[in-house]
Amino acid sequence: MAARPSKSSYYGKKKYNFKDSRNQLQPDMKGFLCTCNYGEKDCQKEAINLLREYSEEKDKSSEDISSTVEESTDIMDSLDTELESLSKKDNADWKKFNPSVTGVGNCIFISTTVEDPCDLMYKILEDIERTKVQKTKFLLRMLPILITCKANLISIKSVCTNLLSKYFSTEPTTFAIMFNHRYNNSVRRDEVIKELANQVVSFGQHTVDLSGGAKMTIIVEVVKSVCCLSVVRDYGRFCKFNLLSVCGRPEKRTADGENGDGEKTSSPKVKKQEENDQVKENREEENTKSKPEEEVNETSEL
Repeated sequence: MAARPSKSSYYGKKKYNFKDSRNQLQPDMKGFLCTCNYGEKDCQKEAINLLREYSEEKDKSSEDISSTVEESTDIMDSLDTELESLSKKDNADWKKFNPSVTGVGNCIFISTTVEDPCDLMYKILEDIERTKVQKTKFLLRMLPILITCKANLISIKSVCTNLLSKYFSTEPTTFAIMFNHRYNNSVRRDEVIKELANQVVSFGQHTVDLSGGAKMTIIVEVVKSVCCLSVVRDYGRFCKFNLLSVCGRPEKRTADGENGDGEKTSSPKVKKQEENDQVKENREEENTKSKPEEEVNETSEL
């Protein structure tokens, strides 16, 4: 009896791998590095929706200014131009924020075509700090990344030469360097920090501040074979860019605790102890009622 043909030989092609079609985190990219504790897909959706929400507000303000300057004379021409602008906007929004695979669990990178990711991130953080409204449930931290490079000291050194000169070539300021690595032990923390600190000091009389109140912070996030670099301000003020901490919410939350019902969240052991205490109190009341009236009167006088 002939062997049963496999699916690949039957269809003539190998099974398509959808993971190969997704964008991979690689050098020469900019965007946002997002982390979560669980629910990567939900975290990715929340990050993209949040970025689109605040980027659209910025686009609307610029469109209102341009609409007041330009006035159309013909109705048909105005409709054609409006449809054309809408189609261009849809295509631009589709490419503005794209998820990229990092190869690390609970770590997502959102690539962007926005000119400066830091400006958009400051807008989100300042609004959350002002309103104290929780915008995300799964997304914890969102770091704006200005550029990515290969994860080795030579590439990091060459990229930071141009990057740091934009932020530290003016008046003296305080700075700190935050280094973190995931699935990479070849990049030495001490070597990177020493090299970047020497570059910053060479630009002017800048001082290191490790107390958490540094005005400028250099972020170095090594993710496998790619290094994500950025320079941000108010890193301590915005709670290391933790969105839940900025709005004053704790990171660890339970499903019952989010609803605000404190009685429902009590454990069975606590409930059982409360029932035992209630039974004990009822027995004591019954004993006092069963005592003679004389004894009760004597105790009341004391």
